[in-house]
Amino acid sequence: MTKPVLSERMQTIEDMVLPGLPIADIGTDHGIIPADILLKGICPFAVLTDINPGPLEKCRENLRSFGVDPSLYSVVQGDGFDPVSDGGLGTVITAGMGGELIMEIFEMTGMSVTRQKGEPLAKRFIVQPRTHADELRAYLTESEFRLCDYKLAKERGRICEVFAVEPCSAGQAKPDCGLVSAFLLERNDPLITEFVDGKIRKAYRIAENASVSGRKDAKDAAELWRAVASQLEEIRSNL
Repeated sequence: MTKPVLSERMQTIEDMVLPGLPIADIGTDHGIIPADILLKGICPFAVLTDINPGPLEKCRENLRSFGVDPSLYSVVQGDGFDPVSDGGLGTVITAGMGGELIMEIFEMTGMSVTRQKGEPLAKRFIVQPRTHADELRAYLTESEFRLCDYKLAKERGRICEVFAVEPCSAGQAKPDCGLVSAFLLERNDPLITEFVDGKIRKAYRIAENASVSGRKDAKDAAELWRAVASQLEEIRSNL
């Protein structure tokens, strides 16, 4: 019998889970995070979902090889939040996919999905986007969600953003739409300097590529991204 091995990214996600309540892992793929959570007794039940049958079969194989009690989980094929639309969850994890896709999942069911029968679908949503993290953060915090945790984690040399939001009333929402999360800056994350440096390099790289692209708006695009880089450098100087 093997044991789940969590990367720093996976462990960061697990650490944000609300203990003692059911969880759902949307787009679970390998199912390692919920398997580890169940084996440690952090949560009493898990729903593992994916839109494709292939990853779910691999997920089932992993759960069996880890020795997870079958009565503690349900593996369901489905799109987005559809398989867990009945709610009653402590935490919903949506990790390892593009930020645009995660936004689509929220949009697809509508924000009202968090208010079915007057109760939230889940008390907490943990998201870990591979791309478009800034847009996703802004989208969620401008909606009926408040940011309650935000951490950086390394995996295969890449810095990943992991953050948790919880449903709230419109008056409690606090938009976090900056180039770098205000929440993250306040926490002074150990990886924050390296993270901002990476964003600066990316901004200058995009500016350079735009300037030689030959597009009609090449000059404007390059200036825009140089301005972004300058703003990030100012943030960097205050760390």
